[in-house]
Amino acid sequence: MSTEEFDPSRWDGRDLPYIPGEFSDPDGVALHDDYDADIDPVTYEVVRHSLWNINREAGETIQNLAVSPIALITRDFQTGILTESAEFVFFGQYLQYFSGTMDIFTKWIMENRAEDPGIEPGDMFLHNDPTVGTPHQPDVALVAPVFHEEKVFAWVSNLIHQNDVGGTVPGSFCPNAVDTYWDPPSIPPIKIVEGGEISTEKEDLYRRQSRTPQNLSMDLRAGIAANERAKGRIEELIEKYGATTVKGVMRRLNDSGQESIKETLSKIPDGTWRERAYQERSMTGDDGVYPLELTLTKEGDELTFSNEGTSEQAGAINQPFAAWRGTILSAANVLLQPEQMGATGGLVRQLNFRPEPRTITAPDHTAAVSPSGIYSNQVSLSMANSVISKMMLSSQDEEIRNGAMTPTSAQWQCHIGDGFTDDGEYFLAPMTNCMMGSTGATPKRDGRFANGHMWIPEARGPNTEEYEQSWPILYLYVKEHGDTGGAGERRGGNGGKICYTMHGGEMELGVYTTDAIPKTPGLFGGYPGSRGETVVLQDSDVKDRFAAGELPTDITEIDGENVETVGKGPAIELDDDGITEWWWAGCSGYGDPAHRDPELVATDVRQGGVTVETAESVYGVVLTDDGDVDGEATESRREALFEQRLDEATTVDDIVAGDEAVEAGGGD
Repeated sequence: MSTEEFDPSRWDGRDLPYIPGEFSDPDGVALHDDYDADIDPVTYEVVRHSLWNINREAGETIQNLAVSPIALITRDFQTGILTESAEFVFFGQYLQYFSGTMDIFTKWIMENRAEDPGIEPGDMFLHNDPTVGTPHQPDVALVAPVFHEEKVFAWVSNLIHQNDVGGTVPGSFCPNAVDTYWDPPSIPPIKIVEGGEISTEKEDLYRRQSRTPQNLSMDLRAGIAANERAKGRIEELIEKYGATTVKGVMRRLNDSGQESIKETLSKIPDGTWRERAYQERSMTGDDGVYPLELTLTKEGDELTFSNEGTSEQAGAINQPFAAWRGTILSAANVLLQPEQMGATGGLVRQLNFRPEPRTITAPDHTAAVSPSGIYSNQVSLSMANSVISKMMLSSQDEEIRNGAMTPTSAQWQCHIGDGFTDDGEYFLAPMTNCMMGSTGATPKRDGRFANGHMWIPEARGPNTEEYEQSWPILYLYVKEHGDTGGAGERRGGNGGKICYTMHGGEMELGVYTTDAIPKTPGLFGGYPGSRGETVVLQDSDVKDRFAAGELPTDITEIDGENVETVGKGPAIELDDDGITEWWWAGCSGYGDPAHRDPELVATDVRQGGVTVETAESVYGVVLTDDGDVDGEATESRREALFEQRLDEATTVDDIVAGDEAVEAGGGD
């Protein structure tokens, strides 16, 4: 890629995404950069943990005050503290890839807002513009300067996913979007709070396109309160220990983090690692398949990430550059520096990003990106998980190798419906049961079902009662979905599935997920994670079964008319007797499943994680009628599996011969 493509005059957040260049002090605002390099160890640890707790307190403030279900119930938000020059001090414990955008938009504000309208004490900026730097329009950012002696000492920030900020589909994930003009409005950073007072006219502008404007106003105040809390606590810390001491701790955090990642990388050989995935159906009505590429190159103590080979931007499956970068940062943070507690400023110094412009993972401002939180961000996170883990597994250092993990689920399966209750009240229903998640396998252990996602440590799954209380639905079941974790010597965690029916009121299902292509690759012979699917039955007999005192435990027990679902399909009206089941995908496996300890496979079957059929066909383990391992039959079965693989294997010569035959025949 030419250096011209990284010229800030092009990558400025207006046409192409914003990529910060060499940092320079902004005109019109003074930065506090004095620090004490000589801090005793006790003071350093006290201030370090105080900063960590301040960031946590900001998150707890959002938990206590937010009202949107996706923020209140599942904690789909993030908090962060940055230095005066917008280097990270701490990621929060919440949705990790949100943090990977905070330094970008804070630097944009310093470059573009310092002179007009100015950056003053008591100010706070709001924005949701993906080209400047958010994951998509529903993720709304608030960022505020922390002043000391008339200079910017630090920045505090948060992003909160909002129920609805407009767009063509309720919930603001718009799978029918042709371009950004079908998406919710994108608001570049505006000064929503000035001198400590909320701007009424700007709040009115922000609320105008939302179907749930009251939620926006309440969550806006939750975000403002969180930033104010963090600001106040940092000011107290400065008063107690002195500005140069606090700033010195920030500097040392980043310097030590940088030295730590350099030390880790010194134990890994230079090389290049790649991953490819495929997006499907760029928007409603499309049937295309679109390749995504991610390349990680390690050279010395630096890592460079490139998306070269990724398809041109298309339909509604695009991912803002800031989100692509954020997913990579979140995977690197968890996998390479878990001991840093989210102090990522030093790590970021060693990472380079080389996006190809106007591609799915670095689109220009005209591209639709509102559904990226469902269709795109988790794919990129899974790919980053894969290439970083491949790199770690290239090391001879056992601790580094054992820290690798197979990719997390590459799709955010969920449902978003809207409608009216029996008393005529409008509701919006973002169902995020998949927040229960699962984890990938490591060289030493299996993944697990329903223990969350590695990239959002403090999220939680919703209680069914909360959703049933809020919306006119009734759950039939929420359960583990056997055989959906990738098979392997170490098995990936299974996904789950839920089923619900209408219970009064009316609802249209505007957003749902059905995948044709598994997108979560396994490692070293491990099988990929599963795909997700939505199954809808209309005119079912579920109410008759209720009347008979029966509670179905699987959709196969219910009679009804099947409604075809496809990825990014049109909205579906759910009738009173309808049944809706949807799955979230499992994580991938590590190592050849035919090398898994047969006793572990037998335990998997007893616990319902693996079926008897999969135990034999994939793992090569034959069980007796009592569920014990039949050792002799298992040995024979595995020998047969290996022979079958050799018989079906394709050589390079076969591939070349096939290509030549296609060319000779003029086919494709």
